[in-house]
Amino acid sequence: MNTISSSQTCPTSPVNDPRMPSPDSFEDQADPAVWKRRYLALQDKLNNLVLIRNTTSTSLLGRGIRKVIFISGEIKDLVSDSDKHCAYLEDPDDVDLNNEFEGLNEDEVDDLKRDWEHSHKAVQELNCLIPNFQKKIDKGTPEELNKFYAELQRGADSARSDDLNRIRAFVADWLNTAKPHPDVLLNPTCRRNRGIAHDVTGRLLCPAEFNWDDLLIRAKLRAGDEEFDWLSSYHSRCFYAKYKPDVNQLESGYLKSTLLIQVYKAIFTSPSSAKNISEEDDAENMPPAKSRKILFDNKPVRRNVASKVHLNNKVTPRSIAYAAVQLHFNLQTASSWAQFYEGFDYRGLYNFVVDVFEDTPGPAAKKRAKDLLNWWSGKIFPMAAARRQSNTSTSRKTFKQQRAALEREAAA
Repeated sequence: MNTISSSQTCPTSPVNDPRMPSPDSFEDQADPAVWKRRYLALQDKLNNLVLIRNTTSTSLLGRGIRKVIFISGEIKDLVSDSDKHCAYLEDPDDVDLNNEFEGLNEDEVDDLKRDWEHSHKAVQELNCLIPNFQKKIDKGTPEELNKFYAELQRGADSARSDDLNRIRAFVADWLNTAKPHPDVLLNPTCRRNRGIAHDVTGRLLCPAEFNWDDLLIRAKLRAGDEEFDWLSSYHSRCFYAKYKPDVNQLESGYLKSTLLIQVYKAIFTSPSSAKNISEEDDAENMPPAKSRKILFDNKPVRRNVASKVHLNNKVTPRSIAYAAVQLHFNLQTASSWAQFYEGFDYRGLYNFVVDVFEDTPGPAAKKRAKDLLNWWSGKIFPMAAARRQSNTSTSRKTFKQQRAALEREAAA
């Protein structure tokens, strides 16, 4: 006859169950001192959690700063330059401010004042992105502000670094699979074999001012000839529709390249949305992206970066400038982020792209800038753009007027 052990047939009795508290433990729990110690321990744990949450939230808020506010530099310096802009508008003869113009020529003074204006607009954008930002910088103590700026800065720089690494791999994948394939494939894990020396990235970095197809010019560009300074131009082929700029019409097709749109989508909407664009498509005439199916279930919908930084289905000049910097930098050979790399000024590129939209010489240029921004919004957020273009106010107004007329007839 087979025997079965008691442990297989009978549950452990409550008296002997090691999982149950001993009688002594019940007595301990009745001691007020025990409850006091437990309360204090939980309170200490809660305080630590609150501290971590607050620190993390400030850092997380900062992750959008580089994407939609400004590309590099200290936040405290940005605020300081914004204050200088306001002070200069109030008193152009301010002695301290005019001391900063000493030794500068007229163009350099204009550039400095324009930098202050850039900073002021950036601070205005920060007020929209960071809750109570203006209140904190107006009323915070120096110690509080230093901590606040440091946390925002940490989040901002971390997000830019993350984007650089992701776009580095995406650019390699897009260019390696393009036709014709590169003779030397790009390494997705580093930028070492890119730059002006590589035939594919070199062509994309080459400015409109120089003919890349001329082998003699190409050699001089690579040799760093002073007369062929490609590092001083922001008209790189990578920004132009079909990568074919017109040196006599530099504005034509500028900021309309397929690669630039792919980079923007990979950052602000999703990497998968960037895959829907092929190099065979002309970025100026490519069809709108297909709308995604909406699944009605209980799973939370993951917000994309565009919604987190409050783009509200509209592309902004600073977000385009950020994508432009990410694209150009990832065509270079830099191992890590630098505002200046081998003489190329990435903050200058960022401000240049912003000025395409914000520093227009007249109404005609202003309209072209507005049209370009609307074109971008249509490419990135096609469904929202279609809704904005659909104006039903006339038909609704006519319907209401006719109903009102019928009411008046019935009442007569």
